[in-house]
Amino acid sequence: MASFKLLVPLLLAVILFFSGCAQPQKADLTIYTYDSMASEYGLGPAVIEAFEAQCDCNVHMIAKGDAGQVLSTALLEKGKPKADILIGIDNSMLSHMYKADVLEKFTPKNISIVPENLRFDKEGYLTPYDYGYIAFVYDTTKVNVPMDSFDSLLDSSLEKKIAIQNPRTSSPGLALLLWTVAVYGDPGYKDFWKKLKPNILTVTDSWDQSAGMFAQGEVPIYLSYATSPPYYSQFEDKNYFLAAGFKEGHYIQVEGMGIVKGTKNRALAEKFIEFSLEKKFQQEIPLHQFMYPVNKGVELPASFRQYALFPQKQLELDPKLVDEKEEKWILEWEKIMLSG
Repeated sequence: MASFKLLVPLLLAVILFFSGCAQPQKADLTIYTYDSMASEYGLGPAVIEAFEAQCDCNVHMIAKGDAGQVLSTALLEKGKPKADILIGIDNSMLSHMYKADVLEKFTPKNISIVPENLRFDKEGYLTPYDYGYIAFVYDTTKVNVPMDSFDSLLDSSLEKKIAIQNPRTSSPGLALLLWTVAVYGDPGYKDFWKKLKPNILTVTDSWDQSAGMFAQGEVPIYLSYATSPPYYSQFEDKNYFLAAGFKEGHYIQVEGMGIVKGTKNRALAEKFIEFSLEKKFQQEIPLHQFMYPVNKGVELPASFRQYALFPQKQLELDPKLVDEKEEKWILEWEKIMLSG
């Protein structure tokens, strides 16, 4: 009897040990995105906690440089994916996404939230979550040229004062190239770039690098977004950094997210994408992403209403034309930029 009494606590300990081990582990969702999204002050940290509480899971948001590098990384891992979702693939990169063949089709149950004109991927691989317009942001205390057209960028006073991004590695960089094609046509865009080249100080691989140079005062003009000025007003109290409104119009950028082909967390990935269209997610976009939310039910903050540029004329090229001509346009651009 004494020996049995001694065994009881031991048996209970064993039962408790194994029952503890049997507790199901939380699911892990891995997301690849661009640097600013995953940064300390980016949209990622602002929405991840809310989704984790909703799904009882762990979300790992991993920065991979710019959107182009996000897609390149997924392509390198094709067949053995490490990510479940890609965030940041935009309308300018649509042909690259199709060719990479790294995403699975998915239509969220709440897709009706997104206006038809913003659903840029008609094949159904990407779900839009925000949008904006490409624009040149400039320091009005240092730039004395009226910044109202592409011709403004050609002024001799701006020699080596502009930072842009590489269209091979950066989504806004590619959008800029497409923007010039939309305005000047082909081959007219090449003449514009030849004239612009003397005023370009540097071509960075990512938007973050150009933005950093602007922040440090290394350049008074850089390629950014029409919604960038609200950031400088809201967080740096600088109301003299403005977006130049061009009479030619502005190229629209719609950003999307998609499910990686071969993911083992398809159901969880679907839930996250549907969550991205809800107000909990969408209301964080203006002051973290500094883009417009696709959910029209979200009220824009005062800084957006006062300082964001909403172009009267929206430009965009036919995706089929971009698919056909993009590589040619980039090669011609590279020849111009590398010429003596």
